Amino acid sequence: MESILNFSPDQYFNYFLIMLRVGGLFVTAPILSSDTVPRQLRAGLALFVGLILFMALPLKPIYADWTPTAFFLIAIRETMIGLLLGVVPRLLFAAIDFAGTVIGFQMGLSLANVVDPQTRIQTSLIASFDSLVATLFFVVIDGHHIFFEVMATSYEQIPLGGFTFEANKIDFLLRLTANMILLGLQLGAPLIVALLMANVILGFMARAMPQMNIFIVGIPVTILIGFVIIAFGMPYLTGAIHKSFNTLGSQVLELIGIMAH
Repeated sequence: MESILNFSPDQYFNYFLIMLRVGGLFVTAPILSSDTVPRQLRAGLALFVGLILFMALPLKPIYADWTPTAFFLIAIRETMIGLLLGVVPRLLFAAIDFAGTVIGFQMGLSLANVVDPQTRIQTSLIASFDSLVATLFFVVIDGHHIFFEVMATSYEQIPLGGFTFEANKIDFLLRLTANMILLGLQLGAPLIVALLMANVILGFMARAMPQMNIFIVGIPVTILIGFVIIAFGMPYLTGAIHKSFNTLGSQVLELIGIMAH
């Protein structure tokens, strides 16, 4: 294996551009972009993964006689590729977080917020729980390996300097975002419908028994029903998340195919 100290200027340019694409992925990809991962670790991992890809893949040379402006533009495009590749799995986790937020609101826990360990922002208690379950499940099924497989595939279909930004790429991301919102509603639909029915029943009870304090009775009952359904519906939730993760690789590969043309 050739020593990195003996690289030619062209090879250094190639390695730098590879590192930018990998670093862009680490900025947006779930888990890797978490604030709980030290920045020094992420930077070191990007350098290491970039070096492995540089040594393993037969990349076409990027000539070092470019003007600074041309090299700056190609560097921006390489970074954008990595950012876009990380957006796809990030949207999937956002859909799970969205489902938890809607469920928490229906349960009356909209004010019960906790700090999300990944984003370090306040989020719904149920959304944080769903996010942790999804993260654990993602790691258990080796979902994080998808990032490295996709990165290697991206260089086969999108060579260094071969990315152009066109409208069809925006259309794909908009369609993917709409699908993720729909997925969030589907994940939360069973509990949302059950809580809606519970609220309707409590409304009839309040009309039938005006002396009953609906706020004192209704809120604990709604929360209890919510937690019971979450407990019994966990197999459905994990199954739906697993199914979504199984399609993640194909969605990222579809994005790579769109970016390659």
